[in-house]
Amino acid sequence: MNDNNTYKVGIIGFGPKGFYGFERLIAYLNEAEFSRAIQIHIFNNTKFLASGDVYRTDQPEYLIMNYTNRNINSWVLKKPYAPATSTPDFVTWLTGNKIADAAPGMYAPRATVGKYLEACYQFVLEQLPKNIEVVVHIGTVTNVYKKEEAYELKYVDAKFRQEADIQCNKMLFTTGHHSFKAQSRKNIMLDNKIEFVYPMDEKLSHITKDSLVAIKGFGLTAIDAILSLTEGREGSFKKHDKGILKYIPSGKEPNKIYPFSRTGLPMVPRNGLLTTDTELHFFTKEVIAELKQNRPVSFNYTLLPLIKKEFYFAYYSVLFKNYGHQFYFDEDFTVIENQVQYFHEDFPECPVFNWDDIVNPFKDEPKLSSIVLQVYIELLINEARLGEDKSPFMAAVSTWRKISPIFNEIYSFGGLDAVSHKEFDTFYFGLFNRLSYGPPVKNMQKMLALCKAGILDFSYVKSASISFNDDKSKISLHIKNGQATDISYLVNATISRGKEGGFKNELYQNLVENGLIREFENKLITGYKPGCIEINEVGNAIDKNGNVNTDISFYGTPTEGITCDNDTLSRTRNNFASVWAKSTCRAIKKRDGRTENYEREENVL
Repeated sequence: MNDNNTYKVGIIGFGPKGFYGFERLIAYLNEAEFSRAIQIHIFNNTKFLASGDVYRTDQPEYLIMNYTNRNINSWVLKKPYAPATSTPDFVTWLTGNKIADAAPGMYAPRATVGKYLEACYQFVLEQLPKNIEVVVHIGTVTNVYKKEEAYELKYVDAKFRQEADIQCNKMLFTTGHHSFKAQSRKNIMLDNKIEFVYPMDEKLSHITKDSLVAIKGFGLTAIDAILSLTEGREGSFKKHDKGILKYIPSGKEPNKIYPFSRTGLPMVPRNGLLTTDTELHFFTKEVIAELKQNRPVSFNYTLLPLIKKEFYFAYYSVLFKNYGHQFYFDEDFTVIENQVQYFHEDFPECPVFNWDDIVNPFKDEPKLSSIVLQVYIELLINEARLGEDKSPFMAAVSTWRKISPIFNEIYSFGGLDAVSHKEFDTFYFGLFNRLSYGPPVKNMQKMLALCKAGILDFSYVKSASISFNDDKSKISLHIKNGQATDISYLVNATISRGKEGGFKNELYQNLVENGLIREFENKLITGYKPGCIEINEVGNAIDKNGNVNTDISFYGTPTEGITCDNDTLSRTRNNFASVWAKSTCRAIKKRDGRTENYEREENVL
């Protein structure tokens, strides 16, 4: 291709979000029937294109998804349709490739999802218009700066560690959690402290058998790390006649694994069953649309009461049904409460809905024991097996999944006052994730089996802290009562969220220094910086002077904090990919002097 006349587009980060942007761009370019040469430069840290770090295809099979096959689809059924040899959803692809566990309600290995994503990428490449060239760069982009009418990208090649420059006219940044919010490399390289666990075969391989390992976090990433250090070391789980799992050690595991977190609570597991799609009654689109007219909104005083009512109504809808009673909605909440009062008078043995018990049943306990956690996990497993249609508890906690898309509309772009914004980010985001987006029951059964085997130890699970000696060669895990244990390794199994105080990643620090982006600050009533980039409502960068730069767009993880809950695989949540692709086509047409209307609209948020 003639380089001087070639329009160049850069996609920085090429996991699922990068692929979604690429697919939409190809679809729009194909529809526009350009004759000019177009290059699409793809930059990714690894060779796992479209699958990315989370779904890379070299992961072991025991690392599985936390939502079912039926919810996975790489394609959008909107014009312009993708020019691809095939556009199967995940279940169709599994079935066509005769892959086991293709049922809609199953939880597939993440590596299998990665293979699906990579196959979808190939389907698009196979029908690539002749004037479009895709250039792949495996390496790390470290800097971007303006150069005349384009931008110079500096990147370091992953294999040869050589620095190179590429010019691009337009860019989409879809960097994931690790590359966007990376910690200092000094911490990452300490032998006894692992700051990021993926890929686990590499990052956890030097942890020796019979050692003592502390794992920060007790969410999905922590479960992955625990399984990697046990099942991933040739341990196995055997099922008893009653369906209870028992762990059979291989002798290659650590002696003890100590998870610890702020609350000490495990995530609520899920069973994968298709549930009744109940509607919301209080936290509705109509209510939120009205609240949006009077921003900022208080989370505690305005939104939380609506969320509690939804949990309450979902809980009693199932409880009433279990006893053959009909639970009626009424706009007057006292009428609903009266129904509940009469019900409990008739059935005093039934548990009463209690928000605090759902949020944290051990709030007033300064520490938790392995026995207490074991009993609680057994309770969660039993509730999850019942499912949302039979368990009042599961019906209540699943409510957030219905509320979340509507909440995003009011959270995004500073819809909450600054105090509420900070409180949601630091407390409620984690709470609702724990309640509503937990692991499959199978994985929680494995945690229980490891606890009974004496490998998983909950002695420090709640409110533990870590201390180091002067040269950081020794690590101690301790709790307030003075109990302490010297540990061999500390594993950070949390996924970083934005924090106040700027960006730790080199690329984003340089973007700020070059004036191409600035940090977002919520200035409503007080002030709060969630640690994310400021963008406009279609994902374009806001530069240091407050101007919109349509040449630079962000999608996915870099927008967290100004948008909420960017589901890695979602094609609809905070969908800046479509508007970016259309904007890129418009820019090319403008350069070519084409002025025809190009007004197809797609749902962006």
